[in-house]
Amino acid sequence: MQTDLKFPVVSELLHASASGDYETPVPRDWQVVTKQRLIPLPDALFEQYDLLECRCFMGLFPEIKRAWITVDHRLFLWNYEDESDFYSFEDQEQIIVSVALVRPRPGVFVDAIKYVLAVATPLEVFLLGVGYDAGSSPAGGRLAGGGGSVTLYATQISVPADGVAMTSIAGSDDGRIFMSGNDGALYEFVYQAADGWLTKKARKVNLTSSFVSYFVPTFLATHHDTSALSMAVDNDRMLLYVLLQDASIKVFWLGGSSSGAGSGGFQLAHHHRSIGNSAALLCPQFNEGTDSAPLEIVSMHVIPPTESRTLSLVAITGGGCRLYFSTVSRMQRFYETGAAAAAAAATAASSARQPEVFEIAHVRLPPEPQPTLAAAGPLLQGSRVPRQMLSVHTAFYRNGTALLAHAWNEDHDSIVGAAPACAQILARIAKQPRAALSELSSAARIEGRTWAIAETDSAADGALNDLATVSCAPVRSFAVLTNAGVTVLEKQRPVDMFRMLIAQPAVQEAQIKEFVATFSLDETCAMCFTILCAPSDGALARRHVPGGGMQVLGAARRILFEHGGLPHFAEASPSSFGAGAGASDGGGAMSAASERIVLSGRHEGLAIYLARVLYPVWKQPAAVGKKERGSTEATRLDLGIPIHRLMEVQDRLRGLLHFINNNQRFVPDQLNQMPIQPANSSRPAADAAACWRAESESLGALYELTLHAAEAISFLCLLADFNLPAISERSLTDAQRKSFAGTAFSDLVCTDGGRAMCRDLILALISSQLKQNASIDSISDVLGQRCGTLFSAADVALYKALEALKLAGDSDEGAEAAALGAGALELLTGIAGSLAAAQVREICASFEALGQGSAAASLALACAAQSDPHDAAVAFWGDGAPANDPREAAYRKRMDCYRCVIELLDKRRLAAAGPPLDAKSLAALPSTADALFQFALYDWLLETGQAAVLFQLHGPFVEQYLSLEPHTAAKSDMLWHYYIHENQFGKASLVQRGLACAPDDEPDGIDLARRIEYLSLSIGNCKIAVDAARSRQQKQTQTQTQQRTARPSAAGDLASEADEINELATMLRESEDQLEIAQVQLAMQQQLRSLGGHDAAAAALDRRLFTVTELYDGFAEPLRLWDAVLQLFKVSNHDDPAFVSDIWQTIARTAVDADAGGLVAVASRVERLGRRLYPSPAAFPVARVARILVGLARERPREYVPGFVGNTLVRAAVPRWAAFEALHALYLGASLDADAASAQATVDLVAREVAALATAWIECAQGADPLGEGFDPLAESSSPAASASAGNGGASRAALPLVAVDEALSQYIINATLANNAELKNELQRVQAHIRQAF
Repeated sequence: MQTDLKFPVVSELLHASASGDYETPVPRDWQVVTKQRLIPLPDALFEQYDLLECRCFMGLFPEIKRAWITVDHRLFLWNYEDESDFYSFEDQEQIIVSVALVRPRPGVFVDAIKYVLAVATPLEVFLLGVGYDAGSSPAGGRLAGGGGSVTLYATQISVPADGVAMTSIAGSDDGRIFMSGNDGALYEFVYQAADGWLTKKARKVNLTSSFVSYFVPTFLATHHDTSALSMAVDNDRMLLYVLLQDASIKVFWLGGSSSGAGSGGFQLAHHHRSIGNSAALLCPQFNEGTDSAPLEIVSMHVIPPTESRTLSLVAITGGGCRLYFSTVSRMQRFYETGAAAAAAAATAASSARQPEVFEIAHVRLPPEPQPTLAAAGPLLQGSRVPRQMLSVHTAFYRNGTALLAHAWNEDHDSIVGAAPACAQILARIAKQPRAALSELSSAARIEGRTWAIAETDSAADGALNDLATVSCAPVRSFAVLTNAGVTVLEKQRPVDMFRMLIAQPAVQEAQIKEFVATFSLDETCAMCFTILCAPSDGALARRHVPGGGMQVLGAARRILFEHGGLPHFAEASPSSFGAGAGASDGGGAMSAASERIVLSGRHEGLAIYLARVLYPVWKQPAAVGKKERGSTEATRLDLGIPIHRLMEVQDRLRGLLHFINNNQRFVPDQLNQMPIQPANSSRPAADAAACWRAESESLGALYELTLHAAEAISFLCLLADFNLPAISERSLTDAQRKSFAGTAFSDLVCTDGGRAMCRDLILALISSQLKQNASIDSISDVLGQRCGTLFSAADVALYKALEALKLAGDSDEGAEAAALGAGALELLTGIAGSLAAAQVREICASFEALGQGSAAASLALACAAQSDPHDAAVAFWGDGAPANDPREAAYRKRMDCYRCVIELLDKRRLAAAGPPLDAKSLAALPSTADALFQFALYDWLLETGQAAVLFQLHGPFVEQYLSLEPHTAAKSDMLWHYYIHENQFGKASLVQRGLACAPDDEPDGIDLARRIEYLSLSIGNCKIAVDAARSRQQKQTQTQTQQRTARPSAAGDLASEADEINELATMLRESEDQLEIAQVQLAMQQQLRSLGGHDAAAAALDRRLFTVTELYDGFAEPLRLWDAVLQLFKVSNHDDPAFVSDIWQTIARTAVDADAGGLVAVASRVERLGRRLYPSPAAFPVARVARILVGLARERPREYVPGFVGNTLVRAAVPRWAAFEALHALYLGASLDADAASAQATVDLVAREVAALATAWIECAQGADPLGEGFDPLAESSSPAASASAGNGGASRAALPLVAVDEALSQYIINATLANNAELKNELQRVQAHIRQAF
């Protein structure tokens, strides 16, 4: 179809200034038009002609199939179709000077008046109403013959002519009537339904005279314009062309506002006065318009926008030349394409505008008077050899076909015809971007002098490409009116050439080759199908292409099968016709380098023929919406394609199906006709069968398309028979009507959605018939016979089930309703896979209304299972539901089915009287092995707050469902609860740890405290799992020992248990480490919140668990959280003594300066941190902390109390022996200080601290608790010195390094004596004595 639509328009072919190419036809005696019959004038007309006194005129009205003849004052209408209908009008006495058939103005006449006959006399111009009934064939179209019936009505509408003879009358489609008078003026016949206040019912308006002329009497007028010969109206462009007697043409613009007293716009746009000179400039061979041969234009013909957007008029001269005029600039003409011309038909009226120019765009020279004897050669640009001109007195042009009445002699005319040579044009387009017009011409001699030529079907749309219209447009016929009668001519197309060629008794092979070389093998095979599949109906065959006799049919079949070519690889370029070449320029041709398969000409011919058969309906809407009066939405549907057109297409499709079904050789035997392999082919000969497989598959697809299209047409005709508007109004929803309206016929045939629409319409049809008490079996029989592929056995089962459900709903007996419902369920279960989701929902609602919810659930789940037997939906869901995946449709349908079941469950849940849902009731549902359904069910349970029911389900999908992505906190929380419920503590521990460590970007996600809780639970469950695994391992070991002979799998079981224990132990250690870091993170968060101003950082610590490095770099160090830094040093065991010392110094100094408590505040701070950090030497170096405390004590002597340092360390969880060792080391180090005064002060203070520490130690050992903190020295770890020096003092002595303390005190006493510090000496001696006395 696209190839046919790309055929160039007229302006593309006439891109040069002049042309004159005429091709030699094949066969050579072919005629453009052939004479079919001569219909002589009735004898009654000759009798009337004998009574002629003044004037006689005649012409054709093809719109009503009549010829008109005037004899003086009498008007005769003759039906030349049936030759008997003869009507005369003699109700007036004036001589008739002109007659025209025009369209009536809207709203003036009744609907029965289709046309208006304008009759002009010297005294008046009056109108006659014309009622015309063309008649209808059985198919709904026009009758091929008969001519219809005509009725004339007197309208009593007339205007005076004032003595002016109206030589020409023309009318527009909107009812305007223009008249040219012999006075050179143009008039408009303006009429309306009744007289107005200021206007008459009918009036004559002079459109070309000036305002002054209304006041000058006629006899005083000294100047008259040149009178007109003829007029032509361009309704699409809103132009009026007027041909004057001086061979000039005026163009009037009919758009815009009304001018003067006329009924519409009228403005002179252009006047071309030098047509002859302009044509001679464009074409040197043009020799008309000279003194010896004055220019004469015999006729003008409008070119519609469908034929060309830029060329608007063709004028035919007396010499037979065609002058093409344009109203647009040259640049716009250059860029016109076929697509633009096709689109112009729909937009021409709305975009009509005043013409920019009016100039000759192209000159087409005439053919020879006898082209069949001497074909004209191509036009040589620049050559001044004159072309032999014709003597044309009447001409016709439409859709590229020109018929010229050339005076042969006094008694005969020669009709010279010219039409585009389609094959030659297509061949030239394939070689070059733009091709010039090339035509075929011929001459046919007819009797009499030609008065008028017209196409018999004036409403038919033609096309330049006869190859494309051969299957969808009737044969073009023309009526030539002469003084001998009406000669009917028919235009011959390429298929007519082919039929004439093969109709010869002994057609030569060379002639067939010549024809194929001209038209291509594909087109030749398409012509064979056109002849072989021609409709058998006589009337339809006459209007299109008759197949011909047995000889023609046999020759077409022989050429199709013997010369149709063979499929081959694209690299094969066979040159001989009929020997497997299949040379093709159609859609199957491919380049040699591609090495793809080129299908045979027989296949391509079938594709071309089928495309052209379907073209009239392919893109047409199968149904259109109709609105009732006052409604904004379509309330009913009607066919969008005329029924007679559907029948015509169906006849051709049936002919094609009949031919294929009755010709087994349609796909040749692969063994006997293998494709020829090229000598240099790289493919093995065995692969040649792929060519036949490809062709066979494609032919099968074309056959299926033909069958589906034919049945779709049958279905549409069936809908028309059963009153589609009524069915759509009663049985379709608004959404269905909106969806159906405007659906193209192609979608109805080729798409799943279109076929679904057909099934919905079938359902509506059956529903409508059931309401009228029709039998379902009778309806099924009709549907099966007329559209079997659209109506299957599954449809029968569906409709029987629907009928059973309907009866069940109407039944008052519960047992009967249950039985009918069970029967319907059985029928529906067998076809569940073919049901649409909407149908399942409606049927489930019917079951639910019957109280059979289990049946509804069974049907929905059966539909889900049968519609996706290969679990494509599961694979689609498992792959993460990728976009634009073909499996998505299966997934959506299954989810729709599950939704039906879940809605039933939800209604039961919400029902007040219904039993509560539990695991037992849910387990009773069918398809419990359907993972997707189970997951949808679990989603619903969670959404409705029924998680407890979910834990009760022990199916294989609960764990899988809770483990699936996305891993939400709620699902993971339920998962570890499920594992605890199933005694799977190791898995529960792993999930809990995952919850603790999972990042959470949600504002209301898991906070840090909850994460620590999950870690604690994970550690506990992990320990339980380790114990359980060790217990199982121990039992297996004991069992193996008792049995002595181990089973082969016993060793593997033990190894598996050992691996599990190792994995659990590793996870336990990691969780414990993570918990320790998490506790530091929690402490940091609490500190930040207590400080204030750090809400963002505190909130960030809730989002996830951080590593030590992240906590240090991101929070502790930048925010100067020194407590947290020390805790991080502890958990990481990071050793940095200098930095830690600085941190403790900062902490102590901050506590002293920031708090009024002084040393008490420092002691409190050290005690709190020590309990967290000790015994980590990296975070709590006792000696360094003691040094800092001693230094602060020296700085604040007033606040200092002996025992401050020791007691602070002890309260910080430092053992007394460790505190003693730190103080003693400090004493020894201070004695080495160079500053004697400072050293002595430090020594004295440390000695007092040791004395206080020893005293408290002794009291504690004796059962007292001087610190009041509940510290038990027996629980303290003993130092190595204490352990070595312990005597018989029991457990209490084990904590006291007696020897070390006694020696230290002795040393302190000596130093005090040397320093003359008697007070200190006495105190130290007292303590030493106390120790010696106690131990």
